[in-house]
Amino acid sequence: MIINKTEVMHGSFTVEEDDVGPPPPNFVSRFKTVNEWLTFTAENDKPKKAIFEYQFDVFEGENDYTLCLTGINTYDVSKTYQRAKIEFMPSEMYFPIPLNDYKGLTKAQVFDYLTTQLDGFLKSSKFKNSYFSKAKSIKTGWKGEIWSNK
Repeated sequence: MIINKTEVMHGSFTVEEDDVGPPPPNFVSRFKTVNEWLTFTAENDKPKKAIFEYQFDVFEGENDYTLCLTGINTYDVSKTYQRAKIEFMPSEMYFPIPLNDYKGLTKAQVFDYLTTQLDGFLKSSKFKNSYFSKAKSIKTGWKGEIWSNK
């Protein structure tokens, strides 16, 4: 006789995440393109420890969009609790998208444009030879994972 035992558990799982604020008012970047910004970051900013995931988020103003880059490591504190810590903030962590790049686009088109710009960098030799490619994942706040090293 075979007896199958089923155990049903109810509970919760908590993930605590660090958060960054928006760029300062009237922030201006010295870079003209997403690729120029990321190339500078890859060449000039090195994380002090290995980073599991790089995250791109967007701060939206009334008439503008600003990309933000952070490096995140996630730690299991217990079986039901994770802590996602920002452990890398490059010196140039913000990049305001030039108005000419999104003028006349819908919000959805702006996010498609940004994804295309990031994809271009992810396919470059600069990316492949940088610390970015050592991460397990690269995600965006609007599309989720866009690159994986699994």
